[in-house]
Amino acid sequence: MSKGNITFNQAIAISIGSIIGWGAYVLPGNLFLTKGGFYSSVAGLAVGSFCVYVIAMAYIFLLKRTPENQSGGVFWVQKYLNSRHAFVYGWGVALAYLSIISLNLSAVVLLLRFLLPDGVQAFVYLYSIAGWDVYLSDILSCVLILGVFGIANYRGIEIGAKIQLLISTVMIASVLLIFAGSVTDAVGSDQPLFPDLAEVDTVWTWAWVPILAVMPWAYVGFETTPQLSRDIANSRTRTQYIITISMFFGFVFYLLVDYVTALNMQFDYGAVMASDWATGEGIEQAMGNFGMVVLAVAMLMSILSGINGFMLATYKLLESMIREDLLAFGDSVGRQARHKRIILLICAVCITTPWLGRNYLLEIVNMASLWISFGYLYVVWIAFSEQRKEGKVSLMMLLALVIAVLFLLLLLLPFSPAALSGDAYIMLVVFIALGAVFFYRKFISKNAKHFVDDE
Repeated sequence: MSKGNITFNQAIAISIGSIIGWGAYVLPGNLFLTKGGFYSSVAGLAVGSFCVYVIAMAYIFLLKRTPENQSGGVFWVQKYLNSRHAFVYGWGVALAYLSIISLNLSAVVLLLRFLLPDGVQAFVYLYSIAGWDVYLSDILSCVLILGVFGIANYRGIEIGAKIQLLISTVMIASVLLIFAGSVTDAVGSDQPLFPDLAEVDTVWTWAWVPILAVMPWAYVGFETTPQLSRDIANSRTRTQYIITISMFFGFVFYLLVDYVTALNMQFDYGAVMASDWATGEGIEQAMGNFGMVVLAVAMLMSILSGINGFMLATYKLLESMIREDLLAFGDSVGRQARHKRIILLICAVCITTPWLGRNYLLEIVNMASLWISFGYLYVVWIAFSEQRKEGKVSLMMLLALVIAVLFLLLLLLPFSPAALSGDAYIMLVVFIALGAVFFYRKFISKNAKHFVDDE
């Protein structure tokens, strides 16, 4: 029995809070409902969620075989492949996690610009970059938010886990309140609660397929559980339930916001596409200023939970890389001192991103999504290979391998709706070059002779 620093409920809160981010309140109007309507969006969400859960089953398979004193992806790739592959996996996934923290920090800026009057939310103009105006107020906001969570996790991950439980609880309660208020308004105005059943026909047009492209990114938060498993109480018996429960509630959460958006816009998809922000506009119409306050709280909690959840996951990932001798960082100090150094490193990296502006940051995130897909493929391939060695590959694991490859192709094929842009490829080359420098120093230089026979 593992005592652990993180309880079952806290682990679920970390995973759910990391799954639900800014996109949950934007995607209904920008993507979900514009691809054939409500029933079509439900089909896309359901199929996409199932696909990611099939991939998650590979993680569950490996977690059952993982000692409670070890955790997640880096350990698996190191054990079943080799140190070089483990470095590539850890380097890429760490980038993805850091970019998610940074993207959520930039979402705080967007939320403040929406909520606060001009001159309060944006003051002291600094410069423009890639069409995005950067203000001193943006930088200060990000420093403040990052500082709060940095200090909390600097003191210990159990504090960060407790904060995450509170944030996620408020986030879920806020969305349930919005759902109840929207349904009450619709019933009071004799508005139908669902669109005409004839709209179901849109499901068979496959218009919802582009929704699949965002699903790997939408659910990447479930990966926090394997990364944190070493610190979750009784992890070998509970991680499967944590992943399953968090992904189910993530699906319900996305579905509720999607439904509320469609309902409040009276299932008028032309109005949805014409709106700058259909979710916010619909809630304001249905619930007035009170609804907007609740929505703002829900969005803020989602953003903060993403920052905190992925800060915890990044810390555990980097700690695993250090433990597996893939990074040299604080080797000469104790675990507590190393913990503090890692948190400071995470904050130092993330605080540079607000200076890039949100548009460049979005390209970094798009590029980082490629590494998430590679991470999925690494884990699925290892689980598939282990089953093949035992002579009993399950149909679900074979399906997971196919889905992982398809998710990767969605980013690489130029005609895909999720294809990477030219700028994203340039950033990818830069990041690979930087990683190659660290790779050379660790594995090729004369100071790394003990890795010669690693394979």
